[in-house]
Amino acid sequence: MADNDKKPIAHLLPAILTGTAALIASLTAVYVNLRGDKATDKPVVAAEQKEQTAVATKALPPLPSDKVELQLDRIAVEHDGSIGTTDWRFAVEADGQPLFVFQQDGLDDTGGRNIVNPKDVQAVLRLPAGQRGKITVKGWRGSRLRLIEGEADVTGEGAVGDGALAPIPVKAMKDSAGAFVFYFSANRQNAE
Repeated sequence: MADNDKKPIAHLLPAILTGTAALIASLTAVYVNLRGDKATDKPVVAAEQKEQTAVATKALPPLPSDKVELQLDRIAVEHDGSIGTTDWRFAVEADGQPLFVFQQDGLDDTGGRNIVNPKDVQAVLRLPAGQRGKITVKGWRGSRLRLIEGEADVTGEGAVGDGALAPIPVKAMKDSAGAFVFYFSANRQNAE
């Protein structure tokens, strides 16, 4: 008999335990894969749902805001209200609420000098989508003799809503006392 046949079985024990551990690990992996409710899948599914929600949100167009930026682009002077140039102060209201007041000096109805481009005359107003608002323009002629402010010398009304804004005539009872045409632009701000 050879020496190998007489050795106790204890020297094979580490190999048997290693093989058993490997068998248990592989059976556990098969069981986890087959049962279908792996704990590792839940965070991946949640991440995929967040990604799909983000993609769906980006695909939707932004909702229209109720904020509309109203800007005065130019004033056409038909009659400045006096001989030579005239200083005017104008107030613009939306649905009876003041938007802005500005001074425009040296208005002239002489051809070639009768268009004025005011700088930085704008305001933001709240107007729900699909609704219209009433724009009122009032003007007072500058005068050194005027001690008390009274009724406006010129007035005009128009409407603002979705789309283009029509020019607003702003006149006195007699055109020679002052007549202007106000050109506004309105841009709806998108919701962020």
